[in-house]
Formats: sequence, C-alpha cells, structure tokens
Amino acid sequence: MEPPLPMEGLRGFQPDPGTPPARLLLSLLCWALTSRCTGAMALQPPSVTLLRPPARPPRPGDSVTARCEALSALPELTLIYWLGNGSFVEQLPPVGAAQEGPVLEEPRGAGALLSRDLRLEPFGAGHARTAFTCVVLSPRGARSAELRWPPARARAPRGH
Repeated sequence: MEPPLPMEGLRGFQPDPGTPPARLLLSLLCWALTSRCTGAMALQPPSVTLLRPPARPPRPGDSVTARCEALSALPELTLIYWLGNGSFVEQLPPVGAAQEGPVLEEPRGAGALLSRDLRLEPFGAGHARTAFTCVVLSPRGARSAELRWPPARARAPRGH
C-alpha cells in the first residue's frame, strides 16, 4: 500500500482542479525534503556560527572584507546574504562599493557549512555608520547576526 499524499490527511482537503501544478509540486517537494531528513541536525534551524570582521578597525579608503558562516541541514534550500541598514548591500551608496562574494559550501555531517563574504571597497564614512546584518534563511527557520564597526576615536587636538 502506498503512503497517502501529505495533503490527503487534512480534514476537508479537496484538490482544486484550478491549482497550478507548480504550487502542488512545490508543496510535494517541501514535504518530501522534510520527511526524508532525520537525525539531530535535520531538526535544527540554520545557525550563524561565525561573523568575522576585519582584524583591525577599518579606515576610510581601506579595502575591507567581513565573513559570515552558517550551518544548515538543507544547504540546497538555504539563502545566506548581507543587508546594510535593512537594504541589500548593493543598493548602499556609493553604488558598487559594497558587494557580496559567492556562497561557498563545505559538507559538515548531515548538512553543510555555508559562508559568504561582504566586500567594501573603498570603505567610507557611511559604511562606518551602517549596521550590516548577515541573514540565513531556510525552510527550517531564519537566523541573523549584526556587524557594527567600533566608533571612530576622536583625535586629540594638536599642541596639547
């Protein structure tokens, strides 16, 4: 006997003849992926495991790279991206100064370690006031971590 389709067990479910096949296929795909996953990692939402700022506080004109790493049980369905003050970093002024690197994937147990760099070139005063957020989004949930630069130190007046 074949197992019932995931929606057949829902009370009052009637397949709609006008339901687009893509929506039905997406529902079945999600059900299949979540039902095939077993083990401790499969039950976990993604997690940000590392948010690595540059080794020293950046100065205007510097080329700066920050890295975000996250663990996911469903790497093929997980997004990892950077935001600046809630907007996509490519939209921050000056246009083109902030860019995301490619997503790198390294197998880890039943899932994968995903990483993505944020490049700021050149680093500007506006970047110093921007709250950068690494976002990790999967069918199991969402996580984020914020990166802020330390405030610039005031310079002592000369001659004192």
